[in-house]
Amino acid sequence: MEHRIEVAVDRDPDAVLAALADLTTYPEWNDLVIAAEPAPAAAGDPGPAFSMTLRGRIGPLARSKQLRMVRPPTPPGRVRFERRELDGRDHATWAMHASVHDGAGGGSTVELVLRYDGGLWSTPLEAVLAASIDRATERLPAFLDQH
Repeated sequence: MEHRIEVAVDRDPDAVLAALADLTTYPEWNDLVIAAEPAPAAAGDPGPAFSMTLRGRIGPLARSKQLRMVRPPTPPGRVRFERRELDGRDHATWAMHASVHDGAGGGSTVELVLRYDGGLWSTPLEAVLAASIDRATERLPAFLDQH
């Protein structure tokens, strides 16, 4: 599954990129991410590591997933997080990458891409994921105003 969204944000590209590059801020503006904190570094990590918990809800049912994510180096104007577990098992891919550019007439244009190739998120939960991402893009400007 891949979900791609582009959004215009009336904020400076550097401020937007700084918020997107700090996974610990995501619970404040993305209701899919209920927890995120720095994780201890491990040999071979291509960048800072984070422990995060995702939760999707359909009515009374909820599914949660804990992931260890790393932020590898990226070119200017981009940020990427990818799953990197340390238990030696083969895990589904979780990756998020964002690019932030100067927007037409000021502000920024943000392209977010979330990729997941596992079976946890069934078809109904894909709709929950898409709606959560849409809400996050609406909440991001308010978060940036406060920080």
